[in-house]
Amino acid sequence: MPCHSTNLLQKSGCLYSNLFHTVFHFSMPYRYVLLLVLLFTGGAFTASGQTDLFSQPKKGFASWLPAPSWEHALLSGNGAMGAMVMGNPHDETIILNQAQLYLPATEPKPPIDQASRLDEIRALILAGKGEEAAKVPVKQSMKEGYGGHLWSNPYVPAFDVRLQMEPSNVQKYVRTVDFETGEANVTWTDAKGTYQRRLFVSRPDSAVVISIKGTGKITGRLSFARRPVEWTQWEQINRTVENVNTGATDNKWLTYRSAYKKRWPGSLEGYEGVGRVEVKGGSSRTEGNEFIVQNADEVLVFIKINANYNYAQSQVDQIKKHLASLPADYQALVTRHRNVHGELFNRVKLDLGGGADADLYTEALNLKTKTGQVAPAIIEKQFDAARYNIISATGINPPNLQGIWGGTWSPAWSSDFTHDGNVEVAISALLTSRVPELMHAYFDYHDKRLQFYKDNAKKMFGTRGIHVPSHTSSHGWDNHFDPIWCLSLWTGGAGWTASFYNDYWLHTGDRKFLKERAYPFMKESALFYEDFLKTGQDGKYLFNPSYSPENNPANFKSQASINATMDVMIAKQLLRNCIAAAKELKTDKAQVKIWQEMLTKMPAYEVDEASSLKEWLWPGLQNNHQHRHISHLYSLYDQVDPDFKNNPQLLAGARKVVEEKMKFRYKENGGEMVFGMAQLAFVTANLEDAPTTAQLIDWLSRFYWTNGLGTYHNPGSLFNMDLSGGYPSVIMRALVYSEPGVVKLLPAVPEAWQTGTISGLLLRGGVEVKSLAWSQQEATVVLQAPRKQTITLQAPKNMQLVSGAKATKGERTSNVDLPANKEVRLVFRANP
Repeated sequence: MPCHSTNLLQKSGCLYSNLFHTVFHFSMPYRYVLLLVLLFTGGAFTASGQTDLFSQPKKGFASWLPAPSWEHALLSGNGAMGAMVMGNPHDETIILNQAQLYLPATEPKPPIDQASRLDEIRALILAGKGEEAAKVPVKQSMKEGYGGHLWSNPYVPAFDVRLQMEPSNVQKYVRTVDFETGEANVTWTDAKGTYQRRLFVSRPDSAVVISIKGTGKITGRLSFARRPVEWTQWEQINRTVENVNTGATDNKWLTYRSAYKKRWPGSLEGYEGVGRVEVKGGSSRTEGNEFIVQNADEVLVFIKINANYNYAQSQVDQIKKHLASLPADYQALVTRHRNVHGELFNRVKLDLGGGADADLYTEALNLKTKTGQVAPAIIEKQFDAARYNIISATGINPPNLQGIWGGTWSPAWSSDFTHDGNVEVAISALLTSRVPELMHAYFDYHDKRLQFYKDNAKKMFGTRGIHVPSHTSSHGWDNHFDPIWCLSLWTGGAGWTASFYNDYWLHTGDRKFLKERAYPFMKESALFYEDFLKTGQDGKYLFNPSYSPENNPANFKSQASINATMDVMIAKQLLRNCIAAAKELKTDKAQVKIWQEMLTKMPAYEVDEASSLKEWLWPGLQNNHQHRHISHLYSLYDQVDPDFKNNPQLLAGARKVVEEKMKFRYKENGGEMVFGMAQLAFVTANLEDAPTTAQLIDWLSRFYWTNGLGTYHNPGSLFNMDLSGGYPSVIMRALVYSEPGVVKLLPAVPEAWQTGTISGLLLRGGVEVKSLAWSQQEATVVLQAPRKQTITLQAPKNMQLVSGAKATKGERTSNVDLPANKEVRLVFRANP
């Protein structure tokens, strides 16, 4: 197809069409070369030159090629169901997921009787025999018939939607995601016309909704199919899946039913998906398991998937009744969804100045971030994409390792809920981004498993209270025993979880939640420590066994250790929060005295000979900085802990750890395990270290994004949603720091962000940042509090408050009175 036009945009589009057609006929290596040619031939291939159906959403992104693998699919979800759109025009696959589909591969077993071996474990660790100590739980599991640790049941896909249309040469193509409507759209022009396939997963109507429409007639086939099984996965499938039945009936319905072989009381026995097909114009029929469409004007598909815990009682009729109640009006349904989903998404808005890079296709965007400076426009788009991903993945459950999506039967780490950092980073932006109601998915998940957690505490540590294990999915028992990764010896899970219950109270001021949910969970977590901690010869508590995920001392091979700093930090934070909550609720005075006494017995934090904060508070255990985790900086993840705020030596020790960890990260140009890097950025932002925070944001922006703007665990590999939670969290912390009664403005803003605005943040104390705008010379913030309070406000660096409140001349901080439910506008200017 020759290009005769002299108009640049038309000529660019013509060249694009020819090259697109060419790329689809080459093998993958040649496709990649051609992709590079396309993306670096100037601005001709940005979405800004498109109009109408091919335009990029105002809030969203465009991609110019279908996904080369499921990891690069377009994402949509409503917290209960997820959809992954590959984007092939004529032979489309849409992978569907459902939040409860954890394959019953292994029957859960009560935790091992580790408590009966605890004295032995402790003695071995005290004797410096950590490797032997770590083997004790494994031996006990063998003795009890476990056969070693049992991985949590894996999160698996539901099924594929297969859509096939008459093939024709593609002349123009784009696939897009609209963050405000939740739509994943594929649009193309071929010899038969211009077509658009739109999809979203509705929150208010609990259905996947698909529309196929075009200027030409629609002829094709539609069916449900099992997600392809790789040869290495067949053994597991044959052991676990009893049957799969697909059907197409009554010229209206598609069904997918799958039963599981392994069943036990309360287990998932199978699942069922139903699709309702509405064809406008033309003709349609069902043939075998397929729906055949000819010469239609529009095809609408409505799909719902239910988990079934009693497979003998089919839910198909119930699902059909629900789907039949939906109007055959795509626009009406997407408007209803936008009113819910879009309202959540639009609560926070970030503007760093935009720029032409905002119009890049994601393929170009990702290549540009790897080879050049990450422009503010790209950071804006990634910020929005990350928030979109987490909102879409949160509902029935919090996001698991893959959010709510996945295209494989054998996901990494079972795509479970990993509680030694992953889940915590995935949910880390929900409170600050003012969607606290989504946090209830996290609280509901844990509250439903309280009895499991109590069993863990009793059987594994001989204590009252609760123990949250490192890995869970469909249940909450701790079945993870390993001689190297000795996570059954980690005791910090419940305390860390409890911190989010408390933080919800600090952000929302919901006293009912504090009384009925947060404080009871916190008390159970604290009760564990009352029984677990033993006093040493110096009168201080011993945390033994102890574990600093997933590290070992530089001079000690075993991860089984004693007095891991993180364990101490979690316990101290928990006890302080319990004391504060009890006083707020005017209850448990005797218990408060016990907790106060416990705090006096906690081991003191220490620095080593190089002035770095020690990761283990035990003589002879040396820091190991060559590691992806920063667990001993836990007290700086969310707020600056009082122990550090009032101790310059500890703050310097923490900064020294950051320096050493950055050396490690520089060696790998960021490196693996992105959630550890996000946590490091939490710390540097809270320490007001703008240059290091900027470098971390730069790495996070460069190497961890798919072409569908999902996120990775490692550079370019392992589809994972940790960064989707951590990325916006880092950016918001760089712009505003808060603790009850304290607000710091622009504490770690990168130098490259010369101007910008952000709005809608929720701070501790319930204060909302209605808007924050800044330039090099001036910053303006509008705050509003739900109740009358006085806060200490720290001005941006090198600025002073000039209007809006009284300030002592020359001081950076001011006391600001916030009346209830009234906006307060404050202006700061650069020091002369």
